[in-house]
Amino acid sequence: MKKYLTLLIVALCPMVAFSTVRKVLFIGNSYTATNNLPKVIEEIAKSMGDTLVYDEYSPGGQKFQVHSTDPTVASKINSQKWDIVVLQAQSQEPSFPPAQVASETYPYAKKLDSMILKNNSCTETMFFMTWGRQNGDASNCANYPVICTYEGMQMRLRESYLQMAQDNSAIVAPVGSAWKQIRDSFASINLYSSDGSHPSFDGTYLAACVFYASIFHRSPEKSTYTGTVTTANANVIKRIAAKTVLDSFMNWNKYGNYTYAKFTKTISGSTINLTNQSVYSSNNMWAYGNAVTSTTVSPVYTYPAKGKYIITLTASNTCFTETAKDSINLLSNQIQIQTIKSDLLKVGAGPEGNIVIRNQSDKDGVITFYNEIGVKLTDIKVPANNTIEYKSQVLGLYVYSFIQSGLIVSRGKVIINELGY
Repeated sequence: MKKYLTLLIVALCPMVAFSTVRKVLFIGNSYTATNNLPKVIEEIAKSMGDTLVYDEYSPGGQKFQVHSTDPTVASKINSQKWDIVVLQAQSQEPSFPPAQVASETYPYAKKLDSMILKNNSCTETMFFMTWGRQNGDASNCANYPVICTYEGMQMRLRESYLQMAQDNSAIVAPVGSAWKQIRDSFASINLYSSDGSHPSFDGTYLAACVFYASIFHRSPEKSTYTGTVTTANANVIKRIAAKTVLDSFMNWNKYGNYTYAKFTKTISGSTINLTNQSVYSSNNMWAYGNAVTSTTVSPVYTYPAKGKYIITLTASNTCFTETAKDSINLLSNQIQIQTIKSDLLKVGAGPEGNIVIRNQSDKDGVITFYNEIGVKLTDIKVPANNTIEYKSQVLGLYVYSFIQSGLIVSRGKVIINELGY
């Protein structure tokens, strides 16, 4: 039987770092207050080089109706020009029957959104999609059987929060959807506290990772902050949060105006083809890393000289600006090798920049990777009949040799064109 292992190798060189500052106000109740969710988001952001400037108001059990007339809420909204104001309803109210939610919740969500826009027309309202109770809502089950189970309650919460986003031209932090992914696929991770409603720290950490990805548009997977979450659980939670938010971005941001800067690239020789995938951007400024710029939406550019360059895309509209960066290597002195083929070893590009190594022989071996100019990077033991993934973190050419019993039995190269960040 083949075994599958994943090796996380130290980066060949640092990824391009950039910092974003966002000012966010959180208005909610105990789901926001438990474990101090905004502080956990701040710590994740800090570990990623970003800055969250925040305030919060989260008295227990508060509904949108009460928030909409609370002078403290009004004062906090009007205290400065926020980038985002997060609105979290009382945990049960959006799950009630549609007609009840339409009369008891939606009008006050609208009122809060109007207060936010009156203070600053560029502030984005973000609805905090919460999670269903562990075993459904027993206290309201008899009157509305749909919410007798977690699944039914989660379905109604999702529907209501997406409707509020549509009604208010707002966006959603899909915590509840990520929560369901964890429950469905990683049941050993307990997201609930003992009451089956409020979050454990693992639950708060999941919410924080979803918010980080929703606010900063970056995966939290490289965050070093885990609080009291185990490393294994944290790795799963960060991955699911990133996937939920970024892989289905337009599910949650269909109605807003919050700029997301994103691009992909392909390289042929010294020519780079850049595909702009930014959302809610009316202005696009490219910098190729050599004092040349462009405002073309998706440019093609040929570098006049070999070298290492940082590509920057600054995407903006009248309210928001966001920057995305990546690096490329265009080196003239690539290593020349004599290829040795072997049917017992398969090496190729995998998902998200991984190099997949399959040892299909009955002998252990060691694969050595070099960069494109011949500098040795790492040795990796590859057991017999195993598949291993080498997590590359730099685009470009990788050269390898595979040794068994002291002899080189395979030599070749593999090109990584997309890291998946």
